[in-house]
Amino acid sequence: MTNSEVLLIGYLNADPEIQNDGLEAFPEIPDERPQRFITVERTGGQTSRLMDYPTWAVQVWAEDRNAASDLAVTVGQRLMHGFSRLPEVADVDVTTTYNWPDESGQARYQMVVTAVLMV
Repeated sequence: MTNSEVLLIGYLNADPEIQNDGLEAFPEIPDERPQRFITVERTGGQTSRLMDYPTWAVQVWAEDRNAASDLAVTVGQRLMHGFSRLPEVADVDVTTTYNWPDESGQARYQMVVTAVLMV
């Protein structure tokens, strides 16, 4: 079975539109924070013998709230229209997007993303 976090992070880091926005995805906040970046963590979801139904928290970090919001929209669209084209991905939904500023003061928007993956 493919690790769904690895699959999603790999997709985000290979997507040219996301790269053009100066974003790189990580499984956790890097020690040296870039001005713009994405974190991905699996927060739940059921797994069966044939299917995986992950839920991820996808966080988009940027220099200010407006930029974080705009980038979250771009990332969400790329997930629904690009990630969903991978052969192991049957469906993707961004169920919610909201402002969630970090205690460091860096602007951050979080999306809850669900998917149906064939294992």
